[in-house]
Amino acid sequence: MKPKIISFDVDGTLVNQDFANKFWHEVVPRLYAKKHGLDYNEALNFVRKCYAKVGEEDIRWYLPDYWFKRFDLDVDPLNILKKMRNELEIYKDAIEALEELCGKYELIVVSNASKEFLEVELENIKDYFSKIYSCVSDFGEVRKEPDVYLKVCRSANVKPKQVVHIGDHYKFDYLVPKSVGIKAYLVDRHGKYNGALKDLRELSILL
Repeated sequence: MKPKIISFDVDGTLVNQDFANKFWHEVVPRLYAKKHGLDYNEALNFVRKCYAKVGEEDIRWYLPDYWFKRFDLDVDPLNILKKMRNELEIYKDAIEALEELCGKYELIVVSNASKEFLEVELENIKDYFSKIYSCVSDFGEVRKEPDVYLKVCRSANVKPKQVVHIGDHYKFDYLVPKSVGIKAYLVDRHGKYNGALKDLRELSILL
């Protein structure tokens, strides 16, 4: 059956992961240091300890609003992300792949990034997508578990076998969608996995 919908992960798939890393591990600590009169390294150590204490299994870990309130940063995280636009790298092969596929399939995003990140990361390519789903903001989930993919299918009014998902996480972008009947492709730009896509432009051939 020919797929109806092509679903994309964002960080590490369409855009470089460095953008999110810089926000959490450089920008937030600098804001905290300035606000509380600390040395940057002192602030960085404190912020990272707070991240670790909450942990990646807690949805708060992914929410900029939570951390800005916790750290008493009286600025809007979305505005900070917008000021970082120049740090964002959209992969060239991603843009070319979206351009090639957009007239043939319905394109959507399924990411565990918060809506604030997605608003900025997808700003210049959002018109390619009919729907943009955030696990944490839309579904209250920290991971793209099977139920998230099934909720996406119900929302888009399609069966799993009509969807293809592409992402860079072996478990949550490849194994999990496959477990519910979605065809999945792993993109690996670093050559870690045999048989994975190294370039999103390969999709036009595979599909």
